[in-house]
Amino acid sequence: MPRTKSWARTAAQMIYAAYPGSDSLPIDPPGAGESPNAFAIRAQEAGDTLFLFLCREAGDDCCGAAEYVARLDRAIRDIEHVRDAFVRPGRAGARPSKRTPRSARPRATDRT
Repeated sequence: MPRTKSWARTAAQMIYAAYPGSDSLPIDPPGAGESPNAFAIRAQEAGDTLFLFLCREAGDDCCGAAEYVARLDRAIRDIEHVRDAFVRPGRAGARPSKRTPRSARPRATDRT
């Protein structure tokens, strides 16, 4: 994962390069050093709400790759919960998602 210092300079390029079909989006790739917020504004023109979500989550208030991954993990859990409501009607309740990613939870030996 990129270090926090390089996050703002590389996040937009990494998202664009990793997103399936990004080369067919109707926007130009992010410029060198383009901030995540600046690119998110342009990403609105792409007409792809998932891509826009990924860009917005990487915004300037995100402090690095670890936080971005945690945000994506929360979104994945929330999406799975909604999907489960359709796959198993009546079984998925309105339970809250676990907001703390497993990687950030203290281990039993870390507790004081």
